[in-house]
Amino acid sequence: MWRDAMRGLPSLAMLLLATCLCAQEVQSFKQHNMKRWGIPAGNYSGIVHIEGDRYALISDKQEADGWTEVSISILPSGDIERMLFVAHHYNAETQGKARDSEGIAHVPGQGFFVCAEDDQQILELSEDGTPTGRRLAVQASFSTSNIFHNYGFEALAYDAKQGLFWTTTEQGLKADVPAPTTFESPMPVLLRLQSFGSDLQPLQQFAYQTEAPASKRKPRFFAFGVPELLALDDTTLIVMERELNIPKRYNRARCNIRLFSVNPHTHQAIADTALSLRNLNAKDFLPKKPLYAFSTGIRFLGRKNFANYEGMCLGPTLADGRQTILLIADSQNRAGNALYHLKDYIKVVVISHP
Repeated sequence: MWRDAMRGLPSLAMLLLATCLCAQEVQSFKQHNMKRWGIPAGNYSGIVHIEGDRYALISDKQEADGWTEVSISILPSGDIERMLFVAHHYNAETQGKARDSEGIAHVPGQGFFVCAEDDQQILELSEDGTPTGRRLAVQASFSTSNIFHNYGFEALAYDAKQGLFWTTTEQGLKADVPAPTTFESPMPVLLRLQSFGSDLQPLQQFAYQTEAPASKRKPRFFAFGVPELLALDDTTLIVMERELNIPKRYNRARCNIRLFSVNPHTHQAIADTALSLRNLNAKDFLPKKPLYAFSTGIRFLGRKNFANYEGMCLGPTLADGRQTILLIADSQNRAGNALYHLKDYIKVVVISHP
C-alpha cells in the first residue's frame, strides 16, 4: 500500500536483466483500464480466483468489510477479453468501520480469508461477506506492536493442493530490522514467509530477502516491500517486490514490479523463530529466481500508465499448459487532478511453471 509513505524504485539495468532472464518463459500483455468495463472505482489491494470466470476483489478502503465479485473472461491467448461487475458482498454491520483489508485468499468449498494491516489478523468471511468466526492463529510476533506502522500483512495466498496458507509482512518486523527500508536507508528487506495448515495453525517460517532499492531521484512519497504472494500448484511461491517513487511534482513518478519464484519445500525452514533474521547467514535465506519485471510511470511529456500493483492471483491454465497470472493495481479510488487521474488497471502475465 502507499497511503502514508511510498518506498523506492529499482534500476533500469536490474529490470532489464530480470526481463532478459525470463524472456523465454514469460509473456506479458498490456494493462487494461477496468473503467471501460464498468468496474467501480476502488483501492484494489487484492484479487483471487473463485471458480470459472468468478473472481473476488478486495479494497483497503472499502466502506464495509467484504469483497467485490467480478466476472473475467480470458481469451485463448491469455489476455483479458472483458470484465463485468457482479456485486458487492459487504457486511452491513461494519459499515463505516471496515478493516484495512489488504490480501484475500479463497478456500474452495469454504470461504474467503482476508488479512488486514490495522489489526494484523487474517479472518474468514463467508460468501456474503459476514465473518464465520474462524481465523488463522497468527503468532504474537506478528502483532501490531511488533510491526512498523503500515508495514504489516499485505500478502496472502492459499495453496489448495498442499492445503497451506502463506503470508508475510510488507516490510521487516521490529525484531529483524532496526527500521523500515526508505529512500534514505535503501537496505534489502528481511522477511518471514509464514505458512499455516488447513487447521489454521502456524507451521513453518522461511527467511526471505528482497533486492535493495535503487531509486536515485529524491521522492515526495516512497514505497518498498512485498505486497503480495501467489501459490502455484507445484509448491512454488511467486513473490511480488514493489518499488515506488513519487517525486515532489509527480513528473517521472514510477512504480516498478519484480516477480521472483521461490520453493520453500526445497529449503530449510527457520530453526529458531525467536532468533533475529539479522543473525542468519546468507545461505539461510530462500534462493529466488527472477521471473519477470516491468515498470509503469508518469511523464508530463510522455507516457502516463502509472499503476501501483498490489494484488495477484492465478487465472486459467492455457491450452499449451502455461499459467496465467492476473495483477491488479490500487488507483486510490482513481485519485487525480485536472491534468491526470490514476486508473484501475489489471494486467495479465503468462508463465511456464518455474
